[in-house]
Amino acid sequence: CLPIVQLKFDCFMIIKEQAIAKKITDDFLDNIKDLPEWVELYKLNHWSPSQLLAMDCMWGYKYLYLTQEQRRALPINSKMFTGVCLGDMGILTFGNYLWETKVGKGLVKSEIPPQRKIFDKVLEKFNAYEPADDADKAQHEISRLGLAKAYLTLKNGLKEINLTSPIECERYVELTLDGCVLPTIGRIDFEDENNFVEMKTKHRKKNRPRKDGTSNYSLPKLDEGYMGWEDHISQVAFYYFANEEKKKPHLFVMNEEEYRIYSPDNCDDLKPENLKKHLNKLTMTARRRERVMANHAGKTTWHQDIAPDFSHFFWKNMGEHLDIAKKLWGLD
Repeated sequence: CLPIVQLKFDCFMIIKEQAIAKKITDDFLDNIKDLPEWVELYKLNHWSPSQLLAMDCMWGYKYLYLTQEQRRALPINSKMFTGVCLGDMGILTFGNYLWETKVGKGLVKSEIPPQRKIFDKVLEKFNAYEPADDADKAQHEISRLGLAKAYLTLKNGLKEINLTSPIECERYVELTLDGCVLPTIGRIDFEDENNFVEMKTKHRKKNRPRKDGTSNYSLPKLDEGYMGWEDHISQVAFYYFANEEKKKPHLFVMNEEEYRIYSPDNCDDLKPENLKKHLNKLTMTARRRERVMANHAGKTTWHQDIAPDFSHFFWKNMGEHLDIAKKLWGLD
């Protein structure tokens, strides 16, 4: 029969995350005596670090305008999918336990059995990806060519961090930010008794076409301050405080050829006093958005209090949703 973590491959992107989040938030919200009406009206019962780091207009469109079913149908891209596959490789290679939901049991910690041919297992999943368009298809092919090398880089990096057994993967943690109603929930990539690792993957980027019309793909930089750095530090901050400041944080960022390991030992941004500043920014975002939901009480007028930026690259692969959003804001 299939190994435990193989079952995860079929539902990693949506079902597992939503099922666990629903169980955690249902338990949490049951303890709130005076639950605000907007929680039910907007069908939003928790925050996540990625939610809080999204632009206000993107967050509003996804969570206040679209239904859950419509959000599930939103397109992903090959870079995101490659990151998921590399995460799976890390779990299968280094993990001892995986947190997951089981019917009738809820959230449980399952032992990951010894694995063989890990790369081949994940490659099968990787090859089953259906690109959104020709550009995404080309990106997926570039990632496929570098996948074996990326797996080697992943193994070398996680070996250097040297987590000690037992290593747990994807444990859900919850933190209620100051002055907020909703809990913030996230998953820890890898952790042992005294450390946790937030893993980030960076992928080859298509360069401008040459004079003959062809293009090549270059590797992104991984040095401190790279594109996405601030968001990644904010995510680490959430996990650090959700762990009650008891575990040493590590930000592990990699491309297919190299990696960087950041910790409080070599990065000032990961020192507790600076992580607190990033957590404060997440808190301000959550408070502001809860005020927007409370003020508009389930009505679609929420967009009147959010200024959109449709030129941002976050909207690039949203397809028809960009046109719908422009119409919603009256900017079509």
